[in-house]
Amino acid sequence: MNPKEVMADFQFLGNRVSRLVIETKIVDQKGRAELSHDFDYTIAEISEKDESWFGILQLSIQVKAKIKNKILFKIDLIMEGAFAGNVEKIPKDKFVEMLEMNGLANLLNISRAYLVGVSAQTGINPPVRIPMINLLKLKEKKKRAEVES
Repeated sequence: MNPKEVMADFQFLGNRVSRLVIETKIVDQKGRAELSHDFDYTIAEISEKDESWFGILQLSIQVKAKIKNKILFKIDLIMEGAFAGNVEKIPKDKFVEMLEMNGLANLLNISRAYLVGVSAQTGINPPVRIPMINLLKLKEKKKRAEVES
């Protein structure tokens, strides 16, 4: 089958880690570490280039591990992704929606694999595994926060 016949009108162009901060500490406390996660995203750019939509999406993930009241480690990751869309077939508002859903899903999976590898290499055992998240709820939460501010 010819790939051009089945190629989607929304494409992932690439990604990069634009921020990674890992802080680890030695703690005297014994016990199970409690992990907390925070997720956010920003559409950093949307433009039209060469008859294609071009968008940059930033996914922010913060992970914190505590044993009792002592912080064991903190991770702050911002993963950027570049995406393109066919201007003739996708209106701008639909492209934004696709960035928020398809783009986020893509970056979340890339970030998940990245954090497992990086955290394992920094000596965090077991490595950090971020949970599955409901992207619709994340999008709704973000829209509510924008309206309130």
